[in-house]
Order: sequence, then C-alpha cells, then structure tokens
Amino acid sequence: MRPVVTPRFIPACTDAALAGLGALDRECGCAVQTHASESDWQHGYALNRHGMTDAQSLDRFGQLGRGGKLAHAVHLTGADMDLVRTQGAGIADCPASNAYCADAVFPLRRAREKGLHVGLGTDISGGLSASLFDACRTAILASRILETGVDVSRARDVRGGVPDARIDFRTAFHLATAGGGRALDLPIRLFAPGYRFDALRIDATAAEGGVRLWDFDSGEQILQKIDYGATRANVAQAWVDGRAIR
Repeated sequence: MRPVVTPRFIPACTDAALAGLGALDRECGCAVQTHASESDWQHGYALNRHGMTDAQSLDRFGQLGRGGKLAHAVHLTGADMDLVRTQGAGIADCPASNAYCADAVFPLRRAREKGLHVGLGTDISGGLSASLFDACRTAILASRILETGVDVSRARDVRGGVPDARIDFRTAFHLATAGGGRALDLPIRLFAPGYRFDALRIDATAAEGGVRLWDFDSGEQILQKIDYGATRANVAQAWVDGRAIR
C-alpha cells in the first residue's frame, strides 16, 4: 500500500488544482493515477480547454512521471504514446469499462509495440466485474473485435477493423500479472528475487469452478483453460506479500 495522488480527470480539476497536485506529487514522491483520454468527449475537452491532449496536459502539470498510471487512455495519439513511454508512466487498460463508457477499444498491440507498460484494470464503477480473470477474457474479446470490425452489412475483409490488433491468452495473462506490476512500477506479480510473493493457487478440478480438464491437457493448454474459465470457486489459496489470506 502506498499513497497516490488522484486527480479524477482533467474536466473535474481547475488548472490551479492540477498544478497543486503536480507539486504535491513532486514533494511527497507519490505516484499519480488518473483517467486520461477515456472518451471522445474527454479527449475533445482537453483539446478545447488547453489546446493539447490529455497526456500533454498532464505532463505540463507534472503528473506524468515514473509510476504514474493513466486509466483507459483509449484515445492516446502516437505522439502521446511516445510521451508516456519517455516519462515512464503506465497504462491501466480496463476493457469492460472502455466498452461501457468510452465506446472504444484500447489499441493494446500498438501500445505494446510502442514500448508502453500496460496492465489490466477493472474500473468497477464503469465495468461489471472486479475479477482479473474476467478482465483477461474481455481484453482478448475486445482485441479480436478491434481487428475484425463489427459491421455485418459490409464484407468481412472490408469491415474496417484494425489489422493485427488481437492478443492471445498469453498476452492477457502477462498483462494481468507481470505487465501490471511493471505498469505500477512495483516489485510484484513476478516470480523473481526481490519481488513480493503474491500468488494464487488454482484448483482446476473444483467442482463448482469453470475449468474442465481432460487427461490430454497439459502446460499451456491448462493455462489457457484457466484464463478462459476460472472463477472464484477455482481459487483455492491466495498469498499477499507472502502471507496466506485464504
């Protein structure tokens, strides 16, 4: 646990508040987390008010440093992504909330190719589940929709999707674990010396769980089934910082 400076988002803050929060961040060494470029409206609001994008505005007010988190960020431009990477901030992709509130899909593949640190979030005020398993599944689904397009009145090859946008279960699992830890700039979610031991033990045979294994399942097949099917009933044990909590 650590304190975080949290401007809700630029439309909810005066310039004086944004400058003051940036100064507080520098004074106490806190990280900053805020919603950024979440929707067409929010993206346009920053452009109209400051003559620059959300990311550029946050940087101007000293809120785009290492360990900072931008939630959603679906409307980041290529230049914004370069700025976020240079400043060392991370992205919290909240795929379910993006669908409900942003009416858009965060371009995960493009962001990762740009070298951004991305983790998965839930934003349960705008999403529908606090489960990172659900976030994994929704991220995979959203990326496939982004790639293929959805307008069935057009032929499949001209539906307007974004080429090579989809991710697979391996990438989703990474974003929910090591990728999220890196985006938070914390020594968590990776089995390595010096990292906090946070872990789940998954019972893939739990009768009330959503995973069904066969004799021929092994290795990545099991991980894939856990990614796609695990529910709370499959979580047999949890550790936080080495302490068993369930």
